[in-house]
Amino acid sequence: MTEYTQKQFDKMNIIDRYKQCPSGDYSKIKSFGEGCSFGEWCSFGEWCSFGEGCSFGEGCSFGEGCSFGEGCSFGKRCSFGEGCSFGKRCSFGEGCSFGEWCSFGENTIIEKDHKLISYIGIDRIGSRDRKTYFFNCEDGLWVRCGCWFGSIDNFKKRIKKTYPVGKYHTQYMEAIKFVSKIINLKKI
Repeated sequence: MTEYTQKQFDKMNIIDRYKQCPSGDYSKIKSFGEGCSFGEWCSFGEWCSFGEGCSFGEGCSFGEGCSFGEGCSFGKRCSFGEGCSFGKRCSFGEGCSFGEWCSFGENTIIEKDHKLISYIGIDRIGSRDRKTYFFNCEDGLWVRCGCWFGSIDNFKKRIKKTYPVGKYHTQYMEAIKFVSKIINLKKI
């Protein structure tokens, strides 16, 4: 994977107001202007800053504390470190994962269709000991568990089918109870 310097980045072509950035490692770049467009499997270091309207391809990986302006669009399976901040109207593709303390601006869209109100992540549960995300959206409660995404009702059905009894069944069902209580307490 090519590792780009700030000087190389600054010389990249601009076509139709968008800087064209091929796939590669951008971890040495600390500031990106508005309207950047990046290819698949890009990698960015900690404390990166991106302007408004940036577009990122599938599988991009971002370090801790990255900041994204309004209207950024992210492809499938992007991964974000802890403490990333997202501006208004950001959009996230399928399978994106978020670290702790991430914050989202107004009109954020999850999985292309669901306007985010808030989210809760429950870490280290299930057979793979990973984080499960519960997205409280305007059209209901949605769940991202590994590569699976669906409604809370479909998630319950999936748990009952996959883990009818036992430790993982209990972990997931208790997580659902907890999240449901938190959302009801906040009256969202």
